[in-house]
Amino acid sequence: MALPKKRFSQIVRVGILIGLGVIWAGLAGCVSGVSDYSRAMVTYQGTFPELQGAPDQQRGQVVMLGGRIVETSPSATGTEIMVLQLPLAGRDKPALDQPSQGRFLIASPEFLDPAVYPKLALITVVGEVTGQVERPVGDYPYTLPVLRPIEIKQWSTSDWGGGGPAVHLGVGTGSHGGGGAGFGLSF
Repeated sequence: MALPKKRFSQIVRVGILIGLGVIWAGLAGCVSGVSDYSRAMVTYQGTFPELQGAPDQQRGQVVMLGGRIVETSPSATGTEIMVLQLPLAGRDKPALDQPSQGRFLIASPEFLDPAVYPKLALITVVGEVTGQVERPVGDYPYTLPVLRPIEIKQWSTSDWGGGGPAVHLGVGTGSHGGGGAGFGLSF
């Protein structure tokens, strides 16, 4: 027995209304990837190339940067995370459709597990500029701005999409007269 068309359209309408309500509530709550507390600490207003060109001149400034983890290296004195910088987009998320402008290093006095901060993970960090360090990238000597982290926001793999919310709707009927509608939303 098939689901009557009228009942089917009612189910779809209810699903759409619920979905629109969830989208509205979700968008209202998704202003930032980092906490307001950390965001308020940011003092640096320049560009990443300016920071990379003279990190020692920005010592003590608090920056917010994003990118993709290249390597996480714990040691007895803390952990270093090398990051391929990516410009920040909405909600402070690294923009995958923009080119990198270089690399930076997060130097934490604490142990940060490489399994928690794996290679290729997307992050946004608020941190204090502590200077610079030279590290090889292949055979090339590379100067990296160094940050002491205040907050590190790691984006889940479901966040790696196009930079905005994704809406998924599904409608189906069953072989025994059932039917239904589904709605999904990811940020």
